[in-house]
Order: sequence, then structure tokens, then C-alpha cells
Amino acid sequence: MIILLFSCFYSAQNITIDNKNNFPVEVTYSHKTIEIGVNQKKIINETNRIKTISISSKNGGKLKRGISLFLNPKESLSINLKQDTVKFKGDKDGLHDYVNHHTFEGYLAYKITEYQKYNQNNDAKGFIRTSEMYLADVLKKIEKLNNSPLGREDFYYKEIEKLAKEQWLFTVFVSFNGNKLDNTGKELMLYYFEKYFKKDIETFSCNSWVDYDIIHKYSLNNKLLNLKLPKYEIVEHTDDDDINQYMSAKCQEYYFSSSYKFLVNKKDLVRAERYKKILIEKFHVKL
Repeated sequence: MIILLFSCFYSAQNITIDNKNNFPVEVTYSHKTIEIGVNQKKIINETNRIKTISISSKNGGKLKRGISLFLNPKESLSINLKQDTVKFKGDKDGLHDYVNHHTFEGYLAYKITEYQKYNQNNDAKGFIRTSEMYLADVLKKIEKLNNSPLGREDFYYKEIEKLAKEQWLFTVFVSFNGNKLDNTGKELMLYYFEKYFKKDIETFSCNSWVDYDIIHKYSLNNKLLNLKLPKYEIVEHTDDDDINQYMSAKCQEYYFSSSYKFLVNKKDLVRAERYKKILIEKFHVKL
């Protein structure tokens, strides 16, 4: 059974989601949520670009995936679901597979242990040299899989580059203790700041948890590293104002969101409710 979901009849992305599981799945995209039943397909046509799709199993299944999409108008992609695996077929299928699976899960994440060894041996230069080598490998692979006639100037290619660098930075910063720096940590923090953050620090904002985690570490160590981070108005005062003052409103939202989730998991429901109220009233987050 195939159900066609039309936004309109103009030029659109065409995304087919084929659920070959014995359980239904829930798909969220562009502030919409649909359910796809057992052995059912649904085709999504959207004139406005879909950047991400979130897929999760219902009825207690293990499938839970976020998928980044890089389709131009009139391009088509099939997303096939079976158990906890996701396979792509269609336009840029190799690129979608590499970005959504191998840049992080299949390649970069496995380098964390190697980075940690350099950190434990207080070898900042080895850490930096190796991490930059692996980033270069990923970017070369992405360029090879990019079949756009615009090449490196294609908007979506630049977006994929940005996503790969974000995932790479996560593996870098999780490999050493950015909350309590030794001399090696200081050298690493300063190197990556100078190369990847300083130029755009005045306009830096948080579009992901990775962005928040990194700017939080720099804010925490601002004096120790002798940085000159821009200051922002505090949206809601807390005991962490000395850190949050260096984070934009969007990054402060991530602070309250992560604190809220932590309190919920800790079952501190009274304090969690306070943070939930702040997120709704001050940051207009829908929970």
C-alpha cells in the first residue's frame, strides 16, 4: 500500500519511506508527524526543503534515527527501514549513506580512543595532527561522492561539509576533559579555538547540542584561556550566570533544555517543572 502526501503540485523533493518492519514507525519532518504501518510505504512531496527526518519505532521497537537530507528540488530518495537499519536508494544515495552513517558512526567515532591516548600521553601535537588528518579524509570522501555540477560551490555540499566538521569536532572535544583543563587540554582548546571558532565567534550560536557543549567549555574556561568571548544578556538568571553570559540566547536555551532533561532523568520533578516553565515562557519552546 502506498500513500502519497502532497504539499502541492509544484517542483518538490520526493522522499519515499518504506517500512519493512513488523512494527509501525513514526516519522517527523517540517513540524509534521506521520505514522507508517507495517510493510507500508509513504511518499512525501515537499516544495519547502526538508533538512532532517526523525524516525522512531512505535510499540517499543529499538529503531530511532535522525536523518539529514541534501536534496535539490525534483530529486528523489528512498529510505528503506528494516529492523534498526536504514538504507538509501536514489539521488545522492551514496552521499546520504556516508553522511548519515559513516562520517560519524562508521569512521570518526572510532577515532575517539586514539585521540584519548594522545591526550593521556600529553601529546597535544600528535592529537592535533591525527585529528586533522581524519577530518581531511572525511572531506575528501564527501567531495568524491558529490555529483553536483556546481561542485564545491553547491549550497548543499557546503552544508554537508559543515555537518561533517560538526561531527568531527564532537569526537575531538569528547576526547579530553574540557571542564577541568591540564596543560595539554589548554593547548588543544586554544588550537581549535584559533582555527575553527575565533573568526566567527561574534556571531556564534547553537544549532545543535554539539555547538552548545563546545561553547559551554570555552565559556567555562574563558579566563584560564585568556579569551575575549562576546557577552550576552542573561535571559534567566541562575547560579551559572558567569558561564552563560558568554552564550547567545539560543545557547542559553540549550543550557536550560539539557538541565531540564537531566532533572527529569534524576526524577527531580519539582526543579524540572521550573526549568520546563522557563523554556516555555522565556524561550518559547514547545514541550
